[in-house]
Amino acid sequence: MTTELSDTTLTADRIVHLTDQLAALPHLRPAPRTNALFGDLVQAVLATPDRQARDILAHPEVHRRRDTIRGLSARGETALEHAWAEHIVTAPDPRAALAEFPYLDNYHRLTALEARLITHSGGTPTAVAVLGSGPLPLSTLGYADALGATVVGLDRDVTAVALARQVAARVGSAAVRFERADAADVGLTGYDAVVLAALVGETPSAKAGILRQVAGAMRPGALLLARSARGLRTLLYPPVDLGAMPGFEVLEVVHPTDDVINSVVVARRAG
Repeated sequence: MTTELSDTTLTADRIVHLTDQLAALPHLRPAPRTNALFGDLVQAVLATPDRQARDILAHPEVHRRRDTIRGLSARGETALEHAWAEHIVTAPDPRAALAEFPYLDNYHRLTALEARLITHSGGTPTAVAVLGSGPLPLSTLGYADALGATVVGLDRDVTAVALARQVAARVGSAAVRFERADAADVGLTGYDAVVLAALVGETPSAKAGILRQVAGAMRPGALLLARSARGLRTLLYPPVDLGAMPGFEVLEVVHPTDDVINSVVVARRAG
C-alpha cells in the first residue's frame, strides 16, 4: 500500500513538472524538447494503472492543472498535425513522408477498430462525416479505405481544410472530400455515420453541448462514433459523458488498453 501511494505521488509530481515545463515553452510546434516533453507526459499517462488514476486525478496540483493539460495537449496535437501536413504536401515523395509520421500506426489501429464498430453496429455505410477532421486527415482517409464509403471531412478551420485537401491529393486519395463547417451548426442528415473527433469540444461540458447539437442535425437511425477517454487518459482528452447524450441510444463503449489513447463511444440516433 505504501509503495502504491508513493508511486501515485511520484506520477502526480511528474505530471505537474511536465505540464509546467510545457506551459513555459514559447510555442508548441514540433521540436526536440517539445516532442520529448509531450512524449514523457503521454508515457506517464499510459504507464499508470487504472487503479491509481482516480487518486492522481484528485491530487490537488494535478486537478488544478487539468484544463491546462488538456489545452496544451490540444494545441500540441494541432501544431503537430499542421507541421506534418505541410511536410507531406511539400515532400518529393509524399507517401514516404507520411510513412515517417510517428503516430501513423496508432491512427491505423484506431480507425480500423472504428470501421469495424460501424459495420458491426449498422452495416456498411454509404456516406460518413468526420467532424473535426483536422489538417492531417488520417482518420478520414482511413475510413474511406476501410469502408469503401464516401467520406467527408468537416472542420471549422479554413487552413486545416486547405491542408487536408492537399494531403489527400498528394497521397493519391480521391475517395474523400473536405469542407469548412462548424460541428455546432452543420447539417448531417445525409450521412449514415458521423464521427466526432477527440478535440471537438475541449471540456466535457463543451463536448456535451456539441453532442446535443449534433443529435438535432442527424437523421434517426444514423450511427455516431464519439472519441472519448477514460482514467488518467482524460487528462489528455475530455471524456464523453454518457449521461449527457439526449437523442442517442448508446450501443457500445470500447476502451483500448494499448498505446491507443482514445476510447470510442458508439451510439445510434434515436427517433
